Amino acid sequence: MDLHSKSTNSDDYSVSTNLFNVVSSLRADNLEDFNLLVSRLLHQKGHTATIQYFCCLLLVHALLSDSKTKHLVSADVSTIRLIIEGTLAQAKNRSSAVALLLQAVDSLSRFPSVFTDGHQLADILRHCVENAVPFLLDDYWPSLAALSAFARNANPHISQPARALLPPLLTRLSEEKQKPSEGLFTFATVNLAALGASNIDHSSAGTLASVNMGLAEQFLSANSHMSTADIISNYAKQQRQTTAQPDGLNNAADSGDDKRQQSVLGVDDVAKAIAVIASNYGEEFKCDANSFAATINNYNSGISWEEVIYKLPYSNLHVKDESGAMFIIKVFLAATAGQNRPFPYSLMYEIWPDAPAQVSFLRNMLRSQAAAPYLLDKHMPTVTTDPLDLLYKVYQPEFTRILASPWNSLSLILVLSHLLDSKASDEARALLEAGIAQEPLLVTLALARLKIQHPRLQALLQHNVARFLKREFSHYGLFFELFRICERKMMLAFFCNIHRKDSSFSRYILDVLVDLGMANELLLVPKRDDIMMLDFIVEMAVFASRRGILVFDTWFPGLLTELGSDMLHASLEILHSKLQLEAARQRGEDKGIAAYSSAELTVMFKALGVVSMSPNNTANLKALYAQFVELTAELERTENERSIEEGQIEKEAESLFLRLYRGELSVEQMADTLEELRDSLRVFMRKTYAHVIQYPLEEFSFFDNYPEKELTITGQLVGTLIQRHMLSPASEPAILEMLVKALQSPTSSKSFNFGMTALQACLYRIEQLPVFCTTLYQIPVFQQHQQQNSTSAVKLVQSIINSAMPTRSAQTSAEQARLGATPDLMGNRLGVFGAGGIAETQQVFQSIVPPPLPELGEASAAPVEETRDKIQFAMNNLARNNLSEKMAEVDKVLQPKHFEWFSQDIVVNRASQEPNYHALYLQFVEALERPLLIKCILRETLSSIYRLLNAESTVNSSRDRSYLKNLGAWLGGMTLARDQPILRENVSFKDLLCEGYSCNRLIVAIPFVCKVLEQAARSTVFHPPNPWLMSIMGVLAELYATANLKLNLTFEIEVLCKALDLDVKAITPTAILGRAPARNAIDALATDLSKATVGADKAPLINTEAVQMPVITGADITVDIMGVLTQHASFHAAESVFSQPTMKKIFYMLTERMIREIIPIHVARSIYVAVSCTRDTIQKDFCGEPNEEHVHRAAQVMARGLAGALAVSLCRDQLKSQLYQTMRVFLIRHSLAEQTANSVAVGLVADNLDLACAIAEKEAIERASQQIDAVLNEAYVARKRTRERTGQPFYDLGQYGRLMYPAEFPEVLKVRLNGLQAGHLRIYEDFTQIPHFFSQIGNVNEEEELGVAQSLEQFVQIMGELERIIAAAGIDVTLSQLPAQHEACLYARDILVRAARVAQMDDAVLDMAQALVSSLYRAETRLGVDLYVLLLARVCEMSARVAREVTSWLAYADDARKYNVAATLALINEGLISAEDEDELLARQIDAGRAGAAEFASRLLRRAGRDAFSRTAQSLARATQGGQQAGYRQMLLSWTRVYEHPAAGDTELETLVQQLQQQVALKDTGVAAAFFRAGVEAAVAGFEGALPGTERGGFQVADALVRLVVCLARSGEGLQPARMFVSSVALVAVHMHATRPETFGAYQRVIFRLLVGLLNEAHTAHRSGDSALEGTEALLAETLLLLAPTHVPGLAFVWLQLAAHRYLLPQLVSSRAGWEQAASLLETQLRFIQPFVERGLVGEGVKLLYRGTVCVVLVVLHDYPEFLAAHALRLSDAVPVGCVQLRNLLLSAYPRAMRLPEPLTPNLKIDLLPEISQTPEIPYDHTAPLPQGLREELDKFMGTQKPEDFAASVLDRIRTEDAGYDVAAVNAFVLHALVRMAQADEGSAQEEAQRVVLDLLREVLDKADAEGRYLVANAVANQLRFPSAHTYLASRLVLALFAKSTEPVRECISRVLVERILVNRPFPWGLLVTLIELLRNPYYAFWTHDFTRASPQIADILAAVAKSVHPTEAAAAPPPAATQAQ
Repeated sequence: MDLHSKSTNSDDYSVSTNLFNVVSSLRADNLEDFNLLVSRLLHQKGHTATIQYFCCLLLVHALLSDSKTKHLVSADVSTIRLIIEGTLAQAKNRSSAVALLLQAVDSLSRFPSVFTDGHQLADILRHCVENAVPFLLDDYWPSLAALSAFARNANPHISQPARALLPPLLTRLSEEKQKPSEGLFTFATVNLAALGASNIDHSSAGTLASVNMGLAEQFLSANSHMSTADIISNYAKQQRQTTAQPDGLNNAADSGDDKRQQSVLGVDDVAKAIAVIASNYGEEFKCDANSFAATINNYNSGISWEEVIYKLPYSNLHVKDESGAMFIIKVFLAATAGQNRPFPYSLMYEIWPDAPAQVSFLRNMLRSQAAAPYLLDKHMPTVTTDPLDLLYKVYQPEFTRILASPWNSLSLILVLSHLLDSKASDEARALLEAGIAQEPLLVTLALARLKIQHPRLQALLQHNVARFLKREFSHYGLFFELFRICERKMMLAFFCNIHRKDSSFSRYILDVLVDLGMANELLLVPKRDDIMMLDFIVEMAVFASRRGILVFDTWFPGLLTELGSDMLHASLEILHSKLQLEAARQRGEDKGIAAYSSAELTVMFKALGVVSMSPNNTANLKALYAQFVELTAELERTENERSIEEGQIEKEAESLFLRLYRGELSVEQMADTLEELRDSLRVFMRKTYAHVIQYPLEEFSFFDNYPEKELTITGQLVGTLIQRHMLSPASEPAILEMLVKALQSPTSSKSFNFGMTALQACLYRIEQLPVFCTTLYQIPVFQQHQQQNSTSAVKLVQSIINSAMPTRSAQTSAEQARLGATPDLMGNRLGVFGAGGIAETQQVFQSIVPPPLPELGEASAAPVEETRDKIQFAMNNLARNNLSEKMAEVDKVLQPKHFEWFSQDIVVNRASQEPNYHALYLQFVEALERPLLIKCILRETLSSIYRLLNAESTVNSSRDRSYLKNLGAWLGGMTLARDQPILRENVSFKDLLCEGYSCNRLIVAIPFVCKVLEQAARSTVFHPPNPWLMSIMGVLAELYATANLKLNLTFEIEVLCKALDLDVKAITPTAILGRAPARNAIDALATDLSKATVGADKAPLINTEAVQMPVITGADITVDIMGVLTQHASFHAAESVFSQPTMKKIFYMLTERMIREIIPIHVARSIYVAVSCTRDTIQKDFCGEPNEEHVHRAAQVMARGLAGALAVSLCRDQLKSQLYQTMRVFLIRHSLAEQTANSVAVGLVADNLDLACAIAEKEAIERASQQIDAVLNEAYVARKRTRERTGQPFYDLGQYGRLMYPAEFPEVLKVRLNGLQAGHLRIYEDFTQIPHFFSQIGNVNEEEELGVAQSLEQFVQIMGELERIIAAAGIDVTLSQLPAQHEACLYARDILVRAARVAQMDDAVLDMAQALVSSLYRAETRLGVDLYVLLLARVCEMSARVAREVTSWLAYADDARKYNVAATLALINEGLISAEDEDELLARQIDAGRAGAAEFASRLLRRAGRDAFSRTAQSLARATQGGQQAGYRQMLLSWTRVYEHPAAGDTELETLVQQLQQQVALKDTGVAAAFFRAGVEAAVAGFEGALPGTERGGFQVADALVRLVVCLARSGEGLQPARMFVSSVALVAVHMHATRPETFGAYQRVIFRLLVGLLNEAHTAHRSGDSALEGTEALLAETLLLLAPTHVPGLAFVWLQLAAHRYLLPQLVSSRAGWEQAASLLETQLRFIQPFVERGLVGEGVKLLYRGTVCVVLVVLHDYPEFLAAHALRLSDAVPVGCVQLRNLLLSAYPRAMRLPEPLTPNLKIDLLPEISQTPEIPYDHTAPLPQGLREELDKFMGTQKPEDFAASVLDRIRTEDAGYDVAAVNAFVLHALVRMAQADEGSAQEEAQRVVLDLLREVLDKADAEGRYLVANAVANQLRFPSAHTYLASRLVLALFAKSTEPVRECISRVLVERILVNRPFPWGLLVTLIELLRNPYYAFWTHDFTRASPQIADILAAVAKSVHPTEAAAAPPPAATQAQ
């Protein structure tokens, strides 16, 4: 060994040398010297020296013990021994002693070999180990701990002797375990277990050393400085002399004693050992799990490893690594290998005493991929396999994956929720967040299912659901599918809460509801339970209406009608909230868009307006409506904010596609944008969305010319739109059809690639579109592509189609399940039900099919005897008071493999014999909470019932029938009583009763059915009048009435009816028992034939057309029903009643209508089934038949026979019931007694039911004949073509090759390739033997045709009756209000029937049409107009000639009778005349002066509106304009005369106003506009014609007109007359200014008089409290803005006078509501002056206007400073640059309540003023003048200081086209920079913002030219106003810019500040403060700069400024003379 090993440095070597030298010479005589030397050394070197010292003692002892090395040292061996034993004895416990010994021996292995003088260190080490036990004083646990640790040492010289010494100690282990071990037992157990591992590597030695070091520290901490003398002295006193070790140590126990061997290690011991290893497991320390487990099993083969695992949390387990967690699993698996015992994962979900340790264990377990399969929670999973079959195929891979995720556990989330409140809450929260990142679906779903009321978890749940809604998590579709399946009500509640918190989620929620198919259920079938979420439902309906899913105009009134008063309060709350939101938005408090459109709100108000409600609700509704009226104008402006011209919309849509193709938008972002457009309130945005959706359809034909990239993006977009349900119900079919066309293109084409790309993007929607999916599967090109390239879309389609096809194995398993073949686990179950089993009888009852046994995860087996006894004991002693206790006992031992045995026990031995305990047993089963167990019990119940029903013994044995009744009650209690359905596929009760009836087994069927249904009385779903229940009760009622039942069976039915609170005699009996056999035969035949396909492995060579379900309506019936009824209807049972022809006609019409309503759907179904069965059968049987005639014949007879029989079977019951009800109601209405009517109706049904069935049968046969030929046409053609072209017979080899037969199938029945034999063909001929009802019809077309004269005679008679009926109906009755069987409707139909039977139809029908037209124009009732127009339209449809004649006459005939408004509109609506043609004709007649045309046109326009008749409206306006204008002027002159009369008072004026309102329709906007325009023109003419100097200067008409406006307003018209009046004034003024500019100045006075007169009247009304003219000031302000001087310069002086009028401007600025208009007026005036001043065109007129403007501003500054302070910066933008005084006036404004500090105050610190922290009000958008995007760039620059050239770009952006600067943009830029500075947080953030703005402005000033520099400095100076945050920051900026900028910038700043002081006062306060600071503060050295002395004039000006602002500054300034001298 080297002198220096790896662990030894030079210092350690020196210490070891000194210690060894001292110890090697230690004797009793030098002990004191030794003590001093060692104590000094230990005090100097500490713990390390202690270990080395003990190591030297062991080494010297080993050298002395060997005769070969004894001479190397001179020490005394007894002294050395005493010191060693004393040192160990002085340890504070035995663990410390062991630790010291282990560390010393471990150090000894690295001791320098120089001390051993060349002797082998191995021998010395072996000697030390062998003597270690005696040193421990023969104490067992220290000895075992030390030797077990030595045995694990990597050095074989230490481990080998230790292993040799271990066996004797191990034999004593079981005895010594009862003694205290101070923790050494666990340490020894770990060592022993690890010792059993075969792969211990050398790395474990380091870990062992570290463990030993930890133990050694216990000793060193207490004894590191103990002297050797003290150790020996204490040891001598405390210990007796040690004796030699007993010889019997090695033979203390018998190693073969198995029982002692098993008790060596207990559960706690092994758990502690595993905990130690797992807690320290890592790269440095590893242990083989297999060897560890084998070792433990060696010591205790019967140990319970599950208990070991459950003990781990109490064994100080703290796993730090995944490998440690996995070690636990590996140990368990190795220990239980071959026993199929699952890992007890529930360990993780218990509550541990150490929360951090549990979180660490959970984290490492969940992080380990290898551990995942062993952690599956089978008891409480979040999702089970149950929803698998309910999910779409595309979801199943992900669903299968999450099933195997360890996060699929409710227990896991539950324990994490508990840990959130522990001391490990942070770690638990982090673990939960990691789970959300890894499995968001499972964690969120678990939180929802657990319903934990933890605030943080509830918030987390809502946050996660919101993220799923916004598609931030993947697989959001699967999440909501599972959420719906598991917690549907909770999901809707979450949606409602999220919507209420943030309405922006509404569209995302609707997307989910549509995707889940819940939208229609929620919106179209609302329930009263949903009242609490009515606001949410209405919101969804609004968005659904915008998407075209429903029509809100009809939905909301319908919902209101259905829910009634329950909905009133909720509806009012919705309106209130939406109006409040809209009001806030219009006030600017909410920047969002309106929630509901004006149309949607109008619908709600209209619907609520017709509902009766309480006075309180009525008042609330009126108040809400008043608020709505106020908000409507702005709301409509918002909706139509942008132009909706088609060109603009197209450009917007194209720009979106350009951004998409350029990559500026991703496909997902594009889809998000389109969603916003689709759901927007604005019409423009919705039209843009519609245009984008239409784009692919329009461009599809050009896709082959598209570039690959753009076409791929388009395909992805189309697929995404389909995927997200973004297509409307109208556009989605067109898009899908486009995809089908694309996929039908060649595979190499671009269109095909487009289709595949789109299909790939909509995978999650494919299965929701079955027709589309089926169509795809049938495309040949798509199938070729499927074979070549298996894309995921193709695989999905294939999987969907394959899953829809039933397989032979599925049928086999279903048949087995039907028979209920399960193993007999009870052993004697058949004995309970009698000796006669099923094998002895035929299976009579086939209507019960037990479900298959559910998947239990393991094979079913009976429990062992002990377990069985426990379960049966618990069940035998079960009672309500011990239910929980017994349930716990059974739950503990009952395993899934026992479920079938338990089901048999509880059903066979208990439920069938103990009906009184049914409720208790059901309660017990439910308490177990085992869903699979309930399924097993239900299956066993149905299986037992099946056996009992079919057992012969049940018929004969009352005991077995009793068992059956008990099981019926048990079945009903399990299902119906708990609102669970009994599936028809398991039990068909009606079929069961029919089977019992046909086989004479009602004795068992009826009691069983009654007992089951009796439980429905306890149900809330299945109680009467549930349709399912009542249909079965109808069968029982039929049996009760017709089956001649025995007394006991009738009693059973009566008891059932009493339990259900029904009267058996009141139940309508069915009629299915008599025809049940025939129906069953036909159904069975159809079913068998529909399954006749024999295989599907190969595609057929002949592609027959797919069978489509025909769509048939009543109008499509080809049989002449009326003719059939007329010829063959029978009235034998009611000849007296139907003796009159009228009654027969009514019967024919009613019956025809009923037949047309009923038979179409049944005929369609029968055709579909018959043709499908025929096609499949013919293809199979005739694949070897070459003769197409044989194929055709067989197909025809089979299809016709099946279709007719099925049609009759399907519709007979409904025809019978409906015909009876129809006739009964009809007869009662015709005054027959009810009893007579019933009997007559029954007779009519008996006489004519077969006739009705014959009609259905004939229709089905004829249509099936046509459709089967179409389906098999290609098969016919293929046979004929092959024979004609090749001369060879045709065989369908593809179909022939797919045929498969059972092993024992007879050869004679197999298909041959030589054609069918005669016997085979005879089967098809037998279809012709089916009896047909339609043979009794005969030829219905043989009826004698009517002549023209005869038909017209009958027509005149019918028309007379019809006119009589119409006259009696009333004037307001409409056709839609009449019932279908009303006499008028029947007579109208009879007219058409008669017309159809006329021989010369055209002539007769033309005469009828003329008569109808005459009657139409004579009609005076709505019913007459509607009915005659409808008849005329139908008559025109019968003859093209008649249609041409009638249309021509109606359109072009010059007949005064046509001036009938109601008839004209009805004809237009029916399409008999065109609105365009009528518009043109009427316009020509008006222009030609046709009498009556104008009046008719006026009435027509009032009814139909002007949009439909625009030309007529124009002609009418032209015709009436001349006369109207003259009439209006005459009226106004008359009004003026009355108004001027001295005796005229208010009463006379009011009377005249009322007369005027009656003569002129002033409520009509067009009429009112024409009237007031005529009045204004009359006023102007009156002023123009007045002589100079006349009284009142010609203003009489103007004043009278103003007074008329006031009177109209007070009469109830409101402000509308005033609005029309001022609009007319503005129009006339603009017209005069444009047409007569040279003389316009003369008319300013009359215009001023008109407007100011209205203003004076409004002021007078305000003072008197009259509110009629309230709002006039705002109206005049709007008008003045329209007449702005920039538009009408000729009115400039009048405009200023009006704008500044004392009754206008003060009224506006006195309220904040008018500030905007007042500011706009002032800004308009300033902008008018601006160009004159800037261009130097300042004439006398401009000067006068300027002075007037200054005066106005000065008055506003004095009286309304708050207004001017708020809008000063906005107004200063319009002030010319040179108007300094005017700008100072604006900027000097400050709030009246503010007191300005004196600027000249010495040492004024403005930063200490309280106002400095306040931001000034800016009530307008100050960034509006900025160029687009500059605001965002500035905001970004403030945060990032990027880009570096931002200052240069700013200068470029604020320039104008003429190389100048946009002053408003410059001011807005500087102001926004100050706003951002003020918004920054105080402290470092604000300092940083100030630095950024300072650097930016300095750079801008440096780079700008002289003009730009001046404007920027001017913009900064504008902010120097009253004390505020902006003033303070601007002042700092100015001073900092002056101090740090270049000389030109300083000069510019000085110029801006000084020139504002040179004008007259006032000066802005901030400007003075800043200038004084600049002049006075020596830091800025203002007077030292050269520009202050550039010329004598400048020096004089600056001196004057300095003197004006502060006298001392004048002294400091250099005198002008000095300046000049310099």
